[in-house]
Amino acid sequence: MNCKDRSNATITTANIIEIALRAAKDYADNHPDQPPLIILNSWNEWTETSYLQPDDLYGYGYLEAVKRVFLD
Repeated sequence: MNCKDRSNATITTANIIEIALRAAKDYADNHPDQPPLIILNSWNEWTETSYLQPDDLYGYGYLEAVKRVFLD
């Protein structure tokens, strides 16, 4: 698994990601007149603390959050 320098990172947890994704999904679901499009920023932008890849701190937590919101 990957690990990045967290000395200057924004605090983000899998739970926070899940809450944000649920809000985005709820918005899309409640606006059927608009295309149901939700864009996730990036898969592996480690230096910008913007990634979904498994890491040493949360494991697969971010990906599991995406799964819970969109597949479960």
